[in-house]
Amino acid sequence: MTAPTVLVAEDNPGLARVLSFKLRTTGMLPTVCRDGVEAWEAFETRRPTAVVSDLLMPGMTGLELVERIRAVATPEEVPFVLVTGRQLQVNVEELRERYGIAAVLSKPISPTDLCHLLRDLIATAAV
Repeated sequence: MTAPTVLVAEDNPGLARVLSFKLRTTGMLPTVCRDGVEAWEAFETRRPTAVVSDLLMPGMTGLELVERIRAVATPEEVPFVLVTGRQLQVNVEELRERYGIAAVLSKPISPTDLCHLLRDLIATAAV
């Protein structure tokens, strides 16, 4: 079985490095992008197994990114996890219904918990 690929869209370089390291140590292959535009381009060329995206990024927000992804891939095909420092300003249920977002995580996030969540989402999507 090939390792799952995870697209990480995160404009905070420190958090992006930590997530990339943790994903690699748990057997996943991360592609890290600094903004939403770069993430969309990476999605189009690499078609990852799952996506983790910050809500607010330069160029394209996480919501704009998931909207583009949902135009070509269902939530079952590509699970999407949104990460935000503004959890109180987003309606999680609306995001799940409108965009098929699997989870909304509040910063600071636990990289270990994120990896467990991704493993579960990928396993469910593969069934």
